Amino acid sequence: MNLIDGKVYETGTCDEILDNLENRVVQTLAKDTLDTNTVIDACDRLVTNLDETIYLEAMQQLGIDESLGRSYLKEAREMFSGENLRHRMKTELGEYYGKPITYKPPSMKNAVTEKIVPLGVLLHIAAGNADGLPTFSVLEGLLAGNINILKIPAAEGGISIRLLLELIKVEPSLSEYIYVFDYSSKDIVHIGKLIDAADAVVVWGGIEAVSAFRNLISPNIKLIEWGHKISFGYVTKAGISDEKLTELAKNIAETGQLLCSSCQGIFFDTDDFGEVHEFCERFLPLLESTISEKAKLLGIDVKSKTALQLYCSELETIYNDNKIFRGQNCSLTAVNNSILESSIQFGNLWVKPLPKSELLKSIRPYKNYLQTVGLCCGNEEKIELCELLSKTGVIHICPGNRMSTTYPGAAHDGEYPLRRYTKVVSIEA
Repeated sequence: MNLIDGKVYETGTCDEILDNLENRVVQTLAKDTLDTNTVIDACDRLVTNLDETIYLEAMQQLGIDESLGRSYLKEAREMFSGENLRHRMKTELGEYYGKPITYKPPSMKNAVTEKIVPLGVLLHIAAGNADGLPTFSVLEGLLAGNINILKIPAAEGGISIRLLLELIKVEPSLSEYIYVFDYSSKDIVHIGKLIDAADAVVVWGGIEAVSAFRNLISPNIKLIEWGHKISFGYVTKAGISDEKLTELAKNIAETGQLLCSSCQGIFFDTDDFGEVHEFCERFLPLLESTISEKAKLLGIDVKSKTALQLYCSELETIYNDNKIFRGQNCSLTAVNNSILESSIQFGNLWVKPLPKSELLKSIRPYKNYLQTVGLCCGNEEKIELCELLSKTGVIHICPGNRMSTTYPGAAHDGEYPLRRYTKVVSIEA
């Protein structure tokens, strides 16, 4: 399905609209800049009046259980409430966003007027591994005053169009600022036309996705990357407690280790591989008890693939000193190196030794690829470890259960998105 001017179209009927897309956006750009307060009020009314039943059912069809669905809805209500959005605008763009500021710079005779304005038109290429991300990306573009073109990912389930239709119903004037197309990423001809209408392309995805669009985008169009990242847990001996380890297990269970912020594995503060084995024996029952209910939701294809990967890993232990600790619907693989890598996922992760003294040296090579660390340590260690981790390139440090939970105004991958979706225009007297 496609969404243009607040109406739903089948893909086959959109070619004429797409051919005229540049003229459409020029007509909108010629009008007054989209008022931020209009967007904020519309978002506030949308999340306030959201029908939970409809969206819980839609999410369940996508394999999202009710408890996680309710958590998503609660998070959306918080993030897009009027109070939190106004706080975010002030944090990211300053209290004078959209208002001209005139001043006389040092060593200049004449005054300069500066104003933060939208980039113009954003094309959002959303990834399919984060529920609700396509709509979230469009709402951010609207906050910054842009026209937004969304290419929805495959198997998105129609939630994005449903939410955006609700937003337009709340505030009809937003209809000309929202376009949704469901062309395949392999459809280079149609994707090229979407790119040509944009001032910037916002790409969410891994290295392959970003590289593919980088090759398609001409030099006069800005590329804004929200690339694939990797996250992990870091545990010290003083941080071992059932409470803290259960928090880490919750992230593993709830996300299936599919998100950039998901815990892929755990580094343990030791240089003794035997202590890694002892940690696995301690952590496995906690992981097992946390993940049991989530495992029931996995399809046979996922279970089969995971079982095969785990079996291959067990065969490979003949040639290395890895040891696999199997639990019900989960496993821990003790690995005697400090290489940061993805896991088998769905409750199967690695545990590796990494003493604090080697932390910076071992993790820094992955800079700009790092995101979140679920830190389990003693209170007296926290300041030092946070300092070390921030120097490696990590941009989010938190308790284990908050690894994949955000808060209003949080940066994306260490940057404020609204700043990237705007520009500063200066006019000299």
